[in-house]
Parts: sequence; structure tokens; C-alpha cells
Amino acid sequence: MQPATGGVLKRARMRAVVVGCALFIMAALAGCVEVPVASPAPTPESELAPREELAAMPELPVSELQNFGEDVVAFLTEDRTTYCAITTEQGGIINSPVDPRLSGGERDDTVLEVPAVYCELTRYPEPAKVTDNCHGTNLGFKGGTILLTAERVSYGGCRVGMTLMEAELGPGADGGDSQLSRLPLLEDGTAVELNGFRCGGTDRGLVCAESETGLGFVASVDAFEALPAQ
Repeated sequence: MQPATGGVLKRARMRAVVVGCALFIMAALAGCVEVPVASPAPTPESELAPREELAAMPELPVSELQNFGEDVVAFLTEDRTTYCAITTEQGGIINSPVDPRLSGGERDDTVLEVPAVYCELTRYPEPAKVTDNCHGTNLGFKGGTILLTAERVSYGGCRVGMTLMEAELGPGADGGDSQLSRLPLLEDGTAVELNGFRCGGTDRGLVCAESETGLGFVASVDAFEALPAQ
């Protein structure tokens, strides 16, 4: 009897054909199927620093705001929470176009009158620390006022009661028809510049800085931040 090799060879050839077809199909699929590759997460745009944001703002001509002469311009922020004047200061006496209390008093002519920015807020944080004993009087050192000159920036001061801004435009105030309430609004995203100082409204609050040194501040009803000179 001859060995039954024909069936064995036939089955072997069948297995070879099946394996070959399977390998061909797998190779074809591998060439057609695209494996998804995760793309890197988009990098968020870097937020400008306050001074950079201020420098990039379009400048509003002083003539379009309340101008009280060559050396003084005053305005309210768009949300009407902050009043500012780019003005002058002499030994603590502010040349205020809307508050004669700040402009009054005896001036010390031995002290130089210098350009300055003076601001008040309707609501404000307390000073981080008391920096003045108010000459031993019963006056309190309170927040809500800002003074910026080319040499220094200070927040808070000695006073009794409310600032003019609190009294006329603060919570519960009716606004009235005072000179303060009639000041023009400085829209967010625009800046005004005078006497070497630049101020502009941003989402984070009002930003003001001295043009040469960068000394300045960011102020809002929730926070105050001094910007050191660069």
C-alpha cells in the first residue's frame, strides 16, 4: 500500500494559501488605516503685563476729556468707580479740579510743585499696612486714594469720613449733578497721556504709569497693586 501523501499535501497547500491571504489582507489594511496622532494642546496667548497693555492702547486726545488747563485733565473710568486727575502736587496739596478741600491749605513754597496723578475710588481695599501716623491726630489712615509722582506711588491717606468720590458716586449715593459726576468717561481699552503720565482702563482696573521709569499702579474696587520702577 502506498502512503496517503496526496491528502496531506493538499491540506498543507490549503493552509499555505489561507496564511498567505491573511498576511496580504493585514498588510493592505496596515497601509490604508491611519493611526490618529494626538496634536499638541494649543498654547494660550500670553497675557500682557499691565504696563505693556497700557503702552499698546490707542491714545485719546486730552482735548476729548475734561481739560482744566494745560497741566490738568480729569476723568471717570468707564464703570464710574474711579476718578483720576493728571495734575500737579506740592507738598501734599493736590491741584484738584473738582475738590477744593485738596487744593486748600498753606503751600510750602520751598517744596517744588511736580506733575502727579491723583485718584479716588468709590469702593476700595484697605491699605496693606498703615504708613502714616497722621501726625498723632485722631485722623484715620484709610484706603481709596492714590498719589503717583515720578518719585513714588502711595495708596491711602489720613482723613475723617469719606472721599468726594465715595460721597457722590459711592454705594447709596444718588450721583447728583456735581462737577465730579459730570466728568467724561475714559473708555476701557483707551489711554490718556499728559505731563509724562499715562493712564488707561483695562479689565483688571485702571493702570497708570510714569512714562520714563514705569513707576505706577493698578487699581480697582477689589485690589491695589503698585508697579515698581523698571
